[in-house]
Amino acid sequence: MNNEKYNINTRNYYLNNIPIEEALESYFKHLENYFDTLETEEILVTNSPNRISAEPIFANISSPNLNLAAMDGIACHHLSTIGATETSPITLQKSKFEWIDTGDPIDDKFNAVIMIEDVSKVNKNKIKIYNSIPPMNHVREIGEDLIQSEMIIPENKKINHYDIGVCLAGGINKIKVKKVPKVRFIPTGSELINLGDKQTKGDLIEFNSYIITGILNDFGAISSTSKIIKDNKLEIENEILKSVKNNDIILVSAGSSAGSEDYTKEIISKLGHVIVHGVSIKPGHPVILGEIQNKPVIGLPGYPISAILITELIIKPIIEKKLNHKLIFDNTIKAKLARKLNSVMGEDEYIRATVGKINNEYVAVPLPGGAGVISSIQKANCLIKIPRNKEGLEKNQYIDINLLTDINKIDNTIICSGSHDIVLDLLKSFLLQKGNEYDMSINPIGSLGGLLSIDQNLCHMSGTHIFDPETNTYNTSYIKKFINKQEVEVINLVNRIQGIIVAKGNPEKIKNLQDLNNKDLNFVNRQKGSGTRILLDYMLDKEKINPSNITGYENEKNSHLAVSYAIYSGNSNVGLGIMSAAKSYNLDFIPLKEENFDIVIPKNILNEKYVELMLNIINSLEFKKAINNIGGYITKNTGKQIKL
Repeated sequence: MNNEKYNINTRNYYLNNIPIEEALESYFKHLENYFDTLETEEILVTNSPNRISAEPIFANISSPNLNLAAMDGIACHHLSTIGATETSPITLQKSKFEWIDTGDPIDDKFNAVIMIEDVSKVNKNKIKIYNSIPPMNHVREIGEDLIQSEMIIPENKKINHYDIGVCLAGGINKIKVKKVPKVRFIPTGSELINLGDKQTKGDLIEFNSYIITGILNDFGAISSTSKIIKDNKLEIENEILKSVKNNDIILVSAGSSAGSEDYTKEIISKLGHVIVHGVSIKPGHPVILGEIQNKPVIGLPGYPISAILITELIIKPIIEKKLNHKLIFDNTIKAKLARKLNSVMGEDEYIRATVGKINNEYVAVPLPGGAGVISSIQKANCLIKIPRNKEGLEKNQYIDINLLTDINKIDNTIICSGSHDIVLDLLKSFLLQKGNEYDMSINPIGSLGGLLSIDQNLCHMSGTHIFDPETNTYNTSYIKKFINKQEVEVINLVNRIQGIIVAKGNPEKIKNLQDLNNKDLNFVNRQKGSGTRILLDYMLDKEKINPSNITGYENEKNSHLAVSYAIYSGNSNVGLGIMSAAKSYNLDFIPLKEENFDIVIPKNILNEKYVELMLNIINSLEFKKAINNIGGYITKNTGKQIKL
């Protein structure tokens, strides 16, 4: 091969045989300014399917935005039930209860529901109850699905119908999205006629435009078609100029080869530049990759199969690069199940899950769900089916899953299991800013659960903050104890302040943990196995406080935001959590202890591209600045390796 002709940096090509990868590299390099320019617009949420988010989107309200009954029965206050047993029931007068159905709002004076099966009617105004109940018993709490100020859509996400539902549930009417490319299809050829025109010998019905514009719309573009332009150089030139003015990408159909009436190359060369003419694919060889006024102008072969192939191999990557977003395809793969799933026989059950690739095999992590939790399907990237003849699926069982996203994105999805922190959400947003092919699945299962998942090859990384009173250190002793099958790297993500979270103004005048003995308080706790729960139990033991004396100790939430929101909403009035979560809802905070929030990563994946990218983000000044802007965090050790 002639080296001069093949040097992509020195000349344009005319009907050469250039590998498509090199052709695109040369073309994209020439169009750098085009790809660097991205406009946004604000549109109605209901008009946003398949659009790409231009910024993170946060819930304006909680869903549900009031407490709802989760069972048919009576609404009451839990204090009215204290002492009730099967053998010693309590009688409630009408003022102490109200009859309620599933889904009904609960009056502010009540904080619990008793199932109708546990109630007997004495008369019109009087009932008997047969057991004591805790606060929020059978109550679907404010914010159970969505919490006000929670990030529900990260930047650079393709909006689907589930996202729209979540946005509407979160009180969002308009969102900022990336402007989609406008593509103009110009059919040329004296032999072409429109469908319905009188056809004579030699005439061909123009149908390429219907195929190509349909494909482009599926790719997320807005496409239109000009009138048919006959083989007249001046008319073609004028139509191209007009199209360049009002569109982002121009496709000229036919005329890309070297025949006597193939004018496309000549016109593009006159008005702009031809970068590549001829790519080593069959069909589609004579494609022209050109530029006019810093916009892509592409000469498509006239044969339909050739045009379709060029659309898939070249135009699709242009749109993806313009939007910084990979297109999505469905697929079925085999994956290992991260936890046991139970089901009732007789019905096919579909479980939402996230899947990632860990040590060359796919691992599916089921998401928490329920009939009213729409957010779970929004977070999912795959579906698991439990057949009607199965009572469930076993942990570590290999199953077929249906992908809801592109397999390449699955391969670049980081599964993060363990303790949750707002900084992890921030890290996910930063990761997606690097390109839509990356993602992070955050599964709040507690610090201990995360360490066990690392040891069992069920996640890529784990967030942990477990205090060891014997060594007066965080995390290291527990990592050594619970991780035996892996060599791991421990990296400080952030230091943070744990303390008592109370309502604004501290109306209950809470000063310290001893005040939790007050039966009139309603505590909200973290789940068993979480670092915060372990810390609380240690401090309670040190203070000689019996957990059974704390009203609401059994009321568990799986994140700090959920704890804070329970207090903000009035369902609880005190909890243990981190300062940043309290600040999110403008709550008061009584500091108790600074702690390390570290991430644990197996050493054998440290060289993976997405892990390297994530670690670079963690060490960046931009990321640390964003953390400090949240408030309640200390970044002096962020990114530093912790010695085991």
